[in-house]
Amino acid sequence: MNDDPHLRLQLFGPDVLNDTELLSFFLTRGGPPGEDALRTARAVLVRAGGLQGMTRLGEEELCETHGIGPSKAHRLMALGALTRRMAERPLPRGTRLDTPRRVYESVRGRLGQSNREHFLVLPVDSRGRKMGEVEVARGGGSRVAVLPRDVFEVACRARAEAVILVHNHPSGDPSPSPDDVALTHRLQAAGEVLGIGVLDHVVVAETSFASMAEQGLLAPAPPGFRTRFVADWRSPGGGPGGRRRYGADDQVASPAS
Repeated sequence: MNDDPHLRLQLFGPDVLNDTELLSFFLTRGGPPGEDALRTARAVLVRAGGLQGMTRLGEEELCETHGIGPSKAHRLMALGALTRRMAERPLPRGTRLDTPRRVYESVRGRLGQSNREHFLVLPVDSRGRKMGEVEVARGGGSRVAVLPRDVFEVACRARAEAVILVHNHPSGDPSPSPDDVALTHRLQAAGEVLGIGVLDHVVVAETSFASMAEQGLLAPAPPGFRTRFVADWRSPGGGPGGRRRYGADDQVASPAS
């Protein structure tokens, strides 16, 4: 069989090409990939430890690879961003957010493969519909600093009834840490003053996620604290007090009627 990836793609389609051959198409100057592009693609994948790891490499790391300069590094970084977005199921404004899984699937491409922590706020209305999505903080590989004023500025501007908090764990383990729980309780207390509920805090990893609401880790609302929030927030199979975390391929069954 001909070893020319360009010819094989024309004859048989892209699925017959391996990762190195596919990547080489993004490392040419516009024509079919030659030996230089294939060699560079192979070197990038070796440095990254495979295709998945490539999306985590920054410009400096990519440019340490022979044959990669800033222009090609930017091209690969853009490709990685597109790949992450394609893994998501975007939720437009007005979508009812009724399970933690829907939240996870809408952000897992961007957050699940990131090597930095990101903290998002999703304000929702009294019917549990998404009113927006704002990143309020970005940190390093194991910590992100979040201020209550930034979280609830988003909610107040949207005139939200409640918020869903989302952040990622680059470590790959979505289990909420003691610091995550303490932060969530502080944010709940701040929200109570404003009459804005914290519906959940969803922790995202590359292939799984955890819901603090399902795990019973949210602080109980004080007597007399009420919002008009009426969304049916559930993800069958866990339940309050449990310690389940979900994988990306878990099938969540509908509740029995």
